[in-house]
Amino acid sequence: MARNYRLAFAQRDICNHAKALHELGFINWTMHLTKFDIGDIVYLFMSDERRLRFKTVVVAKDCPRKDGLYWEDQNKIDSYKTYKLQLVEEYSGKGLEEAELKKHGFNGGGSIEKPLKNNPQLFEYINGFFKKKIDYGYIIDELCPSEKSVGHVRTIMPILVRWAKQGLTDKTYNDLIKELGLGRFSGIGKQLGYVSDVIEELKKLTGENIPTLNALVKSDKSHLPSEGFSYVSEDYANMTLEDKKTYVMGLNAKAIQYNKWDWVLASLGLTPSTIIEDIEIIREKIKKGYKSGGESPYHKNLKEYICNHPKIVGIKDEAITKNETEHQLLSGDKLDVYFETYDGSKIAVEVKSRISDDLDITRGLFQCIKYQSILDAESRANSEEPKNSVFLVLEGQLSVNNRRIRDVFDINVIENVIIE
Repeated sequence: MARNYRLAFAQRDICNHAKALHELGFINWTMHLTKFDIGDIVYLFMSDERRLRFKTVVVAKDCPRKDGLYWEDQNKIDSYKTYKLQLVEEYSGKGLEEAELKKHGFNGGGSIEKPLKNNPQLFEYINGFFKKKIDYGYIIDELCPSEKSVGHVRTIMPILVRWAKQGLTDKTYNDLIKELGLGRFSGIGKQLGYVSDVIEELKKLTGENIPTLNALVKSDKSHLPSEGFSYVSEDYANMTLEDKKTYVMGLNAKAIQYNKWDWVLASLGLTPSTIIEDIEIIREKIKKGYKSGGESPYHKNLKEYICNHPKIVGIKDEAITKNETEHQLLSGDKLDVYFETYDGSKIAVEVKSRISDDLDITRGLFQCIKYQSILDAESRANSEEPKNSVFLVLEGQLSVNNRRIRDVFDINVIENVIIE
């Protein structure tokens, strides 16, 4: 909730505020007459209609006037710095007419600017007529210096929220760059700085104790945030290596445990980042594309090659007690390749050849999840401690979307296998 609610008198003989709000989506309000804070809710009482009509939010201050076109007398346009009041919602009913407002403490004065604490009964009544939640998306627009940065921040934040919700704390700057589809020299550090700025501003405006997301992103080499993380926490640069590890671990624990990330995204007008985009469309394509069909020679060759070259999945020849293709599971599924070793380990391999498309590889990833559960269940049914692992082996490589699935579910994937 914003820090203050205020009521302001929109004088029609000076400016056509209604038209400005409809056409611009905002109005400017002179600063030298008023003291607002960014994030304040300002309700506008229309002088000519004698009713309260608009709900606005203060999104910026020290702004030049940009609604001068709507002033009745162009010669009277002032040059004072202004607040920018962004339109939130318009009410057109009779409940906020002057007579009704007076029943709840409205005094009908000419220039009215009262914080909520001075008239809680009135503002409680007014609030009930407006249903839309405040869209704090303007914070991103205000704090990011360019359209490019605005776009990056709007993409980065949902990704970081997804990592937090999935408990992923080993992600790197390169991982983020790849998800964004950017090049090596992307200036990602600056964009992460803007992400931190946005969270801090949202915290200030709402009073919500939102943890940082920035500690989730780490260097490939140090497995810690870079020294640029000092922008988020001033003391970071002066910490010892062990103190940094402990500190970052604590910050990430708070991010993972925080249960209002959906609210944060919604408040900023952002859409959650999903592991699989258009999941129902993909489901239908898989259903239609892989309902039936025989085994290709490429698949058969890769399957037999892996069966005869266990080192590809990290097994020494001398450790094997059993290796076969088309191993039967109790679920009715058949494994492409199956190994057993002297220590009781069982290894399943799903293979996808060079002709497998992205959908088939997605299907293979989820097959690996299924096979892991079935192998573990078979072991327990046989009174054995599960010592099983599953691999997806590809002649090709994972797409960005399939890498997300791999990372979230921690699936063993071996890419770019060449049959010699």
